[in-house]
Amino acid sequence: MAEAFQAAGNLISGIGGYEAGRFNKRMSDTEAVEIERAGAIEEGRVRDAARMAIGEQVAAQGSNGFAQGTGSALDALTQSQVNATLDAMNVRQQAAQRARAARVSGRIALAQGNNALTAGMVGAAGNAVDWASKRKYG
Repeated sequence: MAEAFQAAGNLISGIGGYEAGRFNKRMSDTEAVEIERAGAIEEGRVRDAARMAIGEQVAAQGSNGFAQGTGSALDALTQSQVNATLDAMNVRQQAAQRARAARVSGRIALAQGNNALTAGMVGAAGNAVDWASKRKYG
């Protein structure tokens, strides 16, 4: 009789592990989407801040007597645009990396859940065989 309870316990434990893995996968997928959204918002902030800084730079160049849109003034604006683009790309890349890590974590959790279910079923089957053999021969 104890084997029957052990079989049921193994099966319930396996199902619990499987459900936990599925839940953790869904949570990791949701987290990945939120990370991507936050990264897009941050990228927008970086671009907005860069546009404001470049606007101030243009205004300062004009007020200081530089010929705007030529020579070193143009070089400074070009470099500011390049830096702003690189900053925005870095923000996007970091968000993508964190989102990928969350998705991988979710896939690992799901695999662990699947393994728990398999182990529970194998354990339950083993206990059921033990129980059946004891009933037949015991």
